[in-house]
Amino acid sequence: MRRTFIVLGLLIFAAFGVAFPERYAAQSPSPTPTPTADAFETVKEFLLTSAATDFREHQPPYPAKFRNVRIGHVGDTTKSGSYRMCGGFLPTEGGDKAEWNFFVTIKTSGYEQYIGPNSTYCADPKIVWDTTEDLSSTLKSRLDSIKKKKQ
Repeated sequence: MRRTFIVLGLLIFAAFGVAFPERYAAQSPSPTPTPTADAFETVKEFLLTSAATDFREHQPPYPAKFRNVRIGHVGDTTKSGSYRMCGGFLPTEGGDKAEWNFFVTIKTSGYEQYIGPNSTYCADPKIVWDTTEDLSSTLKSRLDSIKKKKQ
């Protein structure tokens, strides 16, 4: 009988003893997930359309030009991360004395857009910039196409 318990104990140890370290080993934290290409394209299109629509519907100031437009995110994009599009625009009003303004369009359950110095939204060191190219011409084209549709 004693031999049976020893054999049974060895079988249990052999079956589970090796698996326990794998199951309970400390896991290294995974890096913040980056958006997939398809998910990012959806967010990019949403932000470009939202910003262009907002500029069209809530003017003045109406943008003549854009510069340094880029998209980034803060936090985990698969959970509650916040996407934002930041850039500058030169208003049509003011002629030669017009000054560049800053804007940020933030993806929320819908979107929010702020015009003016938005250093807290666009200068946060935790922002991971998802675009390497300047989206200024893309935003201007989107705004122009919306303007033509509304006329």
